[in-house]
Amino acid sequence: MERKIEQEQVSKISISKIRKHFSEEGFRSNDFAMSPLIQFRSMEGNPRTIEGGVTVGIICNGTAKVKINGRSCELRKDYLFLVNEDSVITNFKCSKACMGYLITFSRSFVDSINVDVTDYMNAQLMVSLMPCMPVSPSDIDSLHGIAALLSSSIVKNDSVYRDRVVMSLFSAFFFTLTSILGKYASQEAHNIGSTKGDKLLSRFIMLLNENCEREHSVEYYARQLDITPKYLSLICKTRTGKNASKVIDDAIIRKAKALLKQSGLSILEVSQRLNFVSQSFFGKYFKQRVGISPSRYKASH
Repeated sequence: MERKIEQEQVSKISISKIRKHFSEEGFRSNDFAMSPLIQFRSMEGNPRTIEGGVTVGIICNGTAKVKINGRSCELRKDYLFLVNEDSVITNFKCSKACMGYLITFSRSFVDSINVDVTDYMNAQLMVSLMPCMPVSPSDIDSLHGIAALLSSSIVKNDSVYRDRVVMSLFSAFFFTLTSILGKYASQEAHNIGSTKGDKLLSRFIMLLNENCEREHSVEYYARQLDITPKYLSLICKTRTGKNASKVIDDAIIRKAKALLKQSGLSILEVSQRLNFVSQSFFGKYFKQRVGISPSRYKASH
């Protein structure tokens, strides 16, 4: 289903705005927000999107209905709902007993725990294809346990190692969540199969993981999938909110960041490994998308 919501009609919610709704104790920075256990409320007004972040919501009690990117989801106890930075949320309605908690984090926050580009893209793909899902009792207990430790470390830990503890626990939460998403995706594929578009998107991400260091064009990946570039962009836009070119850019930038963090590689070597025509062109490409130059990014990490 294509989105029929014009961009100007969508209200953007930043992580700093989310912070205003909860106690300051529940937050580490403007790149990471964790709510306490809260009572969810029905959302009225314009469709909304989380600006520059990913939100994981866990339902602990009650029921809710929501549309994410035009897909209807019914939420109950021990359900997850996931919203990435380009997802559009509409028609969120919940029962009076609906309670749970939210964890919202920016892309740069994920970068700080050195998630491999393949792991991150696979997680993004699964979030796009499965905006909500039930979680088994053992898996939900694992998430609750890590979330409780994470919340406690944010609120009570005042040691010099606080940031490291928070990052380590968030890393554990992220990979536990990714594992759950992968398990659920496998079950869904086995039980009901996937649509043609979902299968093509999955194949595109797999090809991108393998080839993004040397192949940067939409035309290349469309040719490998035996479809037109326009159709590939339509599939990406419909399911992820981004066109194919933006998905490719994201993969290249994540790979570039990972390489720049390696002290043994110069910026010239990184640009050559990523198949850019020159170091200068790579520098302009990186700065346009990240906001700082490769040299400044490398120095800060």
